[in-house]
Amino acid sequence: MGKTGIEDSVTVGLLDSDEKFRALVEHAVVGIYIIQNGRFSYVNERLAEIFGYEQHELIGKSNLDLTHPDDRDLATKNIRKRIEGHEESIEYSFRGVTKGGEIKYIRVFGSVFGSTGERAIIGTLIDETETVIAKQQLEKLANYDTLTGLYNRHVFVDEFRRAVALGNRRGHKVALIVFDIDNFKRINDSLGHKAGDRLLEIIGERIARILRKTDLFARIGGDEFAIIVEDYLNLEEIGVLIGRIQNAVHNAVEIEGLSLHISISLGVSLFPEHGRDIETLQKAADIALYEAKKNGKNRFAFFAHNSDVMFDNIQMENELFEAIDKKELMIHLQPQIDLKSGDICGAEALIRWNHSQKGIIPPDRFLPLARELGILYKIDTFVIESVLEMLERWKEACRFCPVVSVNISSALFHHQRFLPTMKEMRRRYGVICESVELELTEDILIENERHAYLLIKALKSLGFKLSIDDFGTGFSSLSHLKMLEVDKLKIDRSFIEDIAGNPNDMAIVKSIIVMGHTLGLAIVAEGVESEGQRTILESIGCDIIQGYLYSKPLPVEAFEKMWLPGLSRLGWQ
Repeated sequence: MGKTGIEDSVTVGLLDSDEKFRALVEHAVVGIYIIQNGRFSYVNERLAEIFGYEQHELIGKSNLDLTHPDDRDLATKNIRKRIEGHEESIEYSFRGVTKGGEIKYIRVFGSVFGSTGERAIIGTLIDETETVIAKQQLEKLANYDTLTGLYNRHVFVDEFRRAVALGNRRGHKVALIVFDIDNFKRINDSLGHKAGDRLLEIIGERIARILRKTDLFARIGGDEFAIIVEDYLNLEEIGVLIGRIQNAVHNAVEIEGLSLHISISLGVSLFPEHGRDIETLQKAADIALYEAKKNGKNRFAFFAHNSDVMFDNIQMENELFEAIDKKELMIHLQPQIDLKSGDICGAEALIRWNHSQKGIIPPDRFLPLARELGILYKIDTFVIESVLEMLERWKEACRFCPVVSVNISSALFHHQRFLPTMKEMRRRYGVICESVELELTEDILIENERHAYLLIKALKSLGFKLSIDDFGTGFSSLSHLKMLEVDKLKIDRSFIEDIAGNPNDMAIVKSIIVMGHTLGLAIVAEGVESEGQRTILESIGCDIIQGYLYSKPLPVEAFEKMWLPGLSRLGWQ
């Protein structure tokens, strides 16, 4: 390397006294430098490489030229300490800036040498950029939600505990606001997970912009978010904040070329009014959210002490895991009537929870909880197996088995064990499986059409029948139905309720029947409660009806007593 005028005899003597020493310094894997009079008098090849310069370009430059502006005071203080003799050696970290403007994270070590004349600093530095960035990324993964960039559940729990502990010590108030997106599952299932993820990002961004710096905002799972508000003044302040949150969400969201109008429901619990520990306050906020949704969504609710729902849900979470083993889950059956013959032609199997203390619990009370707990697929599997066992018993007493339909949730349909389980059912129960009809909703089929097509083809090959439930409320088209090998369409009850008085409902039902018959599908109308509805459906060609006009869902034993004797003319002896 060529010498410049700034290299004095100390530097030259140090490096040229031993050629082996100079070669070692030149090819070291760490940066090595000498600073005299506040400027570089020597840098090795590695140091120049770290900062993106040629060696000769750095000779005569100040070390501050390579230091981030925010860290220059730190560097100046450390150099002064060594030059003035306060410390012979020192080490510290700073942010460097390369020739191209890139930030580098540097660890530097330096000592003073030269006993007479001008004191100089010799030192080494290490580029820790990769290590620092990797550490930052790990910290981000540990503390932040990877999708929205908000704090994650781990940070939320820690911060909530801290806020409650501080509130206990200092008498501060703390509010917990939890919210989720109304009808998010339908949006996610219809438009796909990518669109659902984008919606979560947008909602997070909008709300983060209107919160105070002191409010902690986190995504705690799925489409559920939480906000911790510390040391608020009164309930009016919380109400104003909730209003701002709802307004932030109100504007339409553009996703996949569609303009979506989004709403959220919120639940609020307060410290110390509703509890003094995180578990109680979280549960109270969740119950308040449940109440808000129950009352029509797109609203908020404060937890009410007189609500028994909180304690019911706490107990239900624990008891639902045991309900199958304790044989508390049971099947009810609702008959399906052939409109042409007037005879029973099948039944729908519906799940009920026969709680040892609370009695019969309807499905809308515990199935959402089962979905949340991740055990809904187990309950669906239990229903299918129970129906097969029941049909096996009927087959021994009858020459002919009716078709019994079973609702299949998205949780089961997309579960990796679904098809292997159904293959095992076929192996164990044989042709009885051909009397089981699996009911799928339209949104399940649309979520992944290719997967649905292949799975339905496999289920059909095993002998199971298939139908589309709640038809007319989703997005199925003629092309979808032609592709999917289903046997029946079940018209959603919402179109049957006012079929006599609403021309639009009548037109929709007629269209569904014509379309279904064109494809060779049987049409079932559910929710039939009056003779007038039955007469209209018969006149426009509906095949099968189901509803309270004939019977409410009955326990299996009661169903057998009421409906099986009437099947003798069909060969049921």
